[in-house]
Amino acid sequence: MPQGLSISNPLSPAYRWRWWALIGASLAVFMSALDSNVVNVALPIMARTFHTERQIRWVVLGYILPGTALLGAFGALSDSLGRRAVTLIGVSLFLAGSVLCGLAQNLDQMIVFRVIQGIGAAAIGSAIIAIATVNFAPEERGRAMSVIGLIAPLGAVVGPSLGGLLIGALGWPSIFYINMPFGALALFLIIRLLPRDSARGAKVFDIPGAALFTVALLFLILGLNPADGRISTLDILLLAGSAAAVAGLVFVERRAADPLVPPLLVRQGAFTIPMMGIMTFAIVGTGLGFVLPFFLEATLGLSPERTGLTLLFFPLMMAITSQVGGRLSDRFNPKLPAAVGAAISLVGIALFLPMNAAWHPVDVALRGAVIGTGFGFFISPSAVAVMAATPRDHVGVGGALINTSRFLGFALGPTLATIFWNPGIQGAASISSMRTVVAVMVLAQMVTLVTVLGYRVTKQERQARPSVESHAA
Repeated sequence: MPQGLSISNPLSPAYRWRWWALIGASLAVFMSALDSNVVNVALPIMARTFHTERQIRWVVLGYILPGTALLGAFGALSDSLGRRAVTLIGVSLFLAGSVLCGLAQNLDQMIVFRVIQGIGAAAIGSAIIAIATVNFAPEERGRAMSVIGLIAPLGAVVGPSLGGLLIGALGWPSIFYINMPFGALALFLIIRLLPRDSARGAKVFDIPGAALFTVALLFLILGLNPADGRISTLDILLLAGSAAAVAGLVFVERRAADPLVPPLLVRQGAFTIPMMGIMTFAIVGTGLGFVLPFFLEATLGLSPERTGLTLLFFPLMMAITSQVGGRLSDRFNPKLPAAVGAAISLVGIALFLPMNAAWHPVDVALRGAVIGTGFGFFISPSAVAVMAATPRDHVGVGGALINTSRFLGFALGPTLATIFWNPGIQGAASISSMRTVVAVMVLAQMVTLVTVLGYRVTKQERQARPSVESHAA
């Protein structure tokens, strides 16, 4: 049995190397974020290579679907096998999928290999927040979350520009091979420095719960992404199937010995309310992120390069200010920086309401920077609030559900935006519809701000110093 090492003991290897171990795990997240952004640049070239058009979207969906739907299952598995083991499985699968994607000869092969990547990404994403929770004392967790908040968004920042350079110099397969050095470094740091961990007691993996949870998310995402942009009978059936799977999940979890998602946890407002805020902030980010490129290119006449540069300030400021938000979360109650961040972002979104064709790209960049600043303050404290309400034996599931809520927001944002606007609208009507989308995002961000009132991080919890069941690798 592994022996416990106190995270407050400066003499233990787990304590001395905890930050480098977290950086190694965060590099795995960076790798998956980089891949999800760099592939978008290559889609037109891949469509020509594989002689397909509409079906090329499955190169994206093949990654997103398992990457989202399996988060909960891997989160529960990490509570049984340990976060280190699940992260290593995830990185290994992701690297194998990357090599295979670079060797793909047709679209069918590419989709299968992207699914492998997505499974690896789900394993990585399910464990990272739990790692930042169990390996750090409560007063350090804000800074630990901010490390993730710094490294992970950098994948989104450098992905498009790096992808363009690689494709131009080495061809589209190189965008998958670029994962190898990052993955190799992540594996080295994780194997050498991340402590082995295991769940307390003998936990039984909830197979029926994991299957129903995965099916519910899978059907939901597919139903919210209609093939031609309009809801069809198939999409309605998929959404109905998702609802039925959720009902089945509730029934099964009430009777499970070790439920995937403990009902008592879900019924806690201190857990579910911050989770709702995480989802609505993701809706806002992707909803605006879907509309703004069209505004910049179709309305303001910017080139794709200038559009990318204009939009760069949003993730850049988010990465920078996430460090401040994490430190403030450690020093004060997480409610304070989360409320400040949500309010700043709300102001930035509202500043987009009077958008018009006379705007300069700087007008968009400055507003994006304000929103990114607020999001950076919000990210770490919101995660700390959720994990503070999560029992130690379920930190894997808690961390995975944070990322599940975020990915659901990513899927809902563009879907919600297209209800009020679509790329086919031109001229004044397009701008008017975009303003409507912004107004909807203002309302969504108001919900994010209100959820901060539900944070329940007590002083006793912040001062507690639990021990880590681990030993040095």
